[in-house]
Amino acid sequence: MPKPRQPHRGRMKKGIDPSLWVSLKPFGIGEEHPNNFAEISRALRENRDQAGFAWRILSQGVCDGCALGVAGLKDWTMDGPHLCNIRLRLLRLNTMPALDPALLTNVAALRKMRGAELRELGRLPYPMVRRRGDAGFHRIGWEEALNLVAGRIAAAGPGRAGFYLTSRGTPNETYYAAQKAVRAMGGNQIDNAARICHAPSSVALKSMLGVGATTCSYGDWIGTDLLVFVGANPANNQPVTTKYMYYAKRAGTRMVLVNTYREPGMERYWIPSVPESALFGTKLADDTFLINTGGDAAFLNGALKHILERNLLDHDFVAKHTTGLDEVRTAVADLAWQTLEEQAGGSEAEMRAFGQMVGEAKTAVFVWSMGATQHPFGEENVRAIINLGLTRGFVGRDR
Repeated sequence: MPKPRQPHRGRMKKGIDPSLWVSLKPFGIGEEHPNNFAEISRALRENRDQAGFAWRILSQGVCDGCALGVAGLKDWTMDGPHLCNIRLRLLRLNTMPALDPALLTNVAALRKMRGAELRELGRLPYPMVRRRGDAGFHRIGWEEALNLVAGRIAAAGPGRAGFYLTSRGTPNETYYAAQKAVRAMGGNQIDNAARICHAPSSVALKSMLGVGATTCSYGDWIGTDLLVFVGANPANNQPVTTKYMYYAKRAGTRMVLVNTYREPGMERYWIPSVPESALFGTKLADDTFLINTGGDAAFLNGALKHILERNLLDHDFVAKHTTGLDEVRTAVADLAWQTLEEQAGGSEAEMRAFGQMVGEAKTAVFVWSMGATQHPFGEENVRAIINLGLTRGFVGRDR
């Protein structure tokens, strides 16, 4: 399979840049930061009984923790090793031995255990069942297990059977097969945890841009004028992305965080796969705008109000590729700054400052996560982000 086009590679500077260093103290000694080397040591200890299998998963498999799609220890976006704490923490789920079935004969003791302790017991080696009145679980054969499940589904009927899938560690092929099976049984009540995360984005993007998914790649972070994170903390939740942030900073990208909390990892990070950063750390976010929980749309609309008032639109793009500007202009003009401040939790000056950054940028990438979408009005938050980007023509524009 051919590799995709990689125009960002020409923007990835080589060498070192001391201006981005967090501290001269090697490896962040004495500083607050994730201990990546401790995570590596822990992964080695946990998986020493299956060292060969663990290495095969890391060197040939994909990450169980996110959708970045790392193939082994590399990806198609940049050279060098690609590894993060999340992947190391989840490695044991693949290599752990089977649990002792005797532990499940009485579940009373299990109720006192934490989730991590339960996972450390091991994986289920075969089907087990607990019937009403039993103290615990006992082993059954696969034929009995399948007949039991099939019988319950048949008894419920397609109108009263629902199916819910996890979104972690499961490939798309599993989702495809599951939804086909449910429809073959005559029903359509099937869902998965990822929909709760992504539905606000998919609906808003599809209705406003015609495509229900991202319009750019991680490579577009590198060298864009402005990189904005709204309700997102990828340094902790998708730490492998910090390598892209590093190269974006090296290429002169200004990085901004709009969030309810000042995330230490988003302001500075020791990136283990980049020797310079692993030693001295990397300063990431240039600006952080703190807002209220649920204040995303108000803050973004305040920035949009500033752009419209200062006439910072990309008029050619808006005229050729968008509709509804007059309605948006009227709606935003009716928003009082005092109301926006109360809802957003930020000041008029901060909203104007952010709007000016967006208005002056030739190119920008907006990245958002569940801090923006996990609300009853998550779709409206995403629409506010899209509106802001459309005023400046940040869709389909090459660097």
